[in-house]
Amino acid sequence: MRTLPVAFFLACSWFWCIGGFFPVLLQQEFGQVAFLCFMVFNIVGATLFGFVWSNDARQRFHERHRLPAQFFSVLVIGYHCIFMAWLSALLHDPTPLIAFVGVSVTCTALKQHLNRLAIVLFAVTASLFLFAWTGIDAGAAAMPQSGPQPFTHQILPLALGFLLAPYFDLTFHRAYAASANPRLAFLLGFGVLFLALLGGMYLATPVFALLLTAGSLTGSGLQAVVAILVLQTGFTTAAHLREVQATQWSRSRFALPAVGVVVTLSALHLAVGQLMPAMTVPAGELVYRGFVFLIGVLFPVILLFGGLTRQALPVMAFLTPCYTLGFLIGGQFAPFLSVAMVGLAVAFWLRLRSESTDRRWTATATRPGRESRT
Repeated sequence: MRTLPVAFFLACSWFWCIGGFFPVLLQQEFGQVAFLCFMVFNIVGATLFGFVWSNDARQRFHERHRLPAQFFSVLVIGYHCIFMAWLSALLHDPTPLIAFVGVSVTCTALKQHLNRLAIVLFAVTASLFLFAWTGIDAGAAAMPQSGPQPFTHQILPLALGFLLAPYFDLTFHRAYAASANPRLAFLLGFGVLFLALLGGMYLATPVFALLLTAGSLTGSGLQAVVAILVLQTGFTTAAHLREVQATQWSRSRFALPAVGVVVTLSALHLAVGQLMPAMTVPAGELVYRGFVFLIGVLFPVILLFGGLTRQALPVMAFLTPCYTLGFLIGGQFAPFLSVAMVGLAVAFWLRLRSESTDRRWTATATRPGRESRT
């Protein structure tokens, strides 16, 4: 019985403002094929976490990459606040942000019971998806888009992020340690329950898309999808707050700058919504994509190059302008994403080659009977 609550926790802790909104942007820009790729890479990457480790190997990874993993949680917490401020600005209504804070505080107070709470949350979310889906009308079904763009250059970057970034999710590490059968927990959590959530997201995507244009909380099931986002992001925020509460991020010298960034970006979203309504969507989407860039690039590079090493930093310096052009701007600049993937592959191959050479030299130097000549 320990496995099933963990599976529900995994599904709900991973359905945050990426799983619950990124598909909208992908479908508008690239069409249905983007959602399919998003779903496959997301589910496979998260499920593999339960299969690639022994518990000792997982603990060694956790110790080695403790700081990046904590930063992953800080990013999730901070961006949820920013995202909900953007949502409130889009709808010209403070209710989503206020409700999100309330749910986060409540779930944090119940942090010892998050696994069981996830079962209730999953059932409520499924009901809200059904309500949103049955409320779709002809106007909502026609997602506003200028026509799908070619998706070829985005496939590998999407795979890179969703296949590798989950290793830094501390809620995954906690779930693995808490489960009597981690493989079964991750298979059920993502291969069944999270897949069901993404299925609901697929059916209700036209309603989620209305968040960008509705300008209020009325009509076409918007209350249901906002409730889904409030509940799921609040739950996930509480799950990650539990991971960083006893770390250096709870100290004022680390917490205050992080809170300052969150408050500043949240206030900017709210100010843009009031003073320049026409810029609310593009400004918010730019910040959103910047966050997805951090999750999908920074952490995979740290994993591939063993941390923020002297090899990893030049790779990040190379990838940043490529992603800025290809992902944040897109359109005719999309091929820069393929350039980024080629450069990353070359850099990783050079790293492997260098390590292989070092091992051969070490083996030669330590071979028994070999003496240095003078």
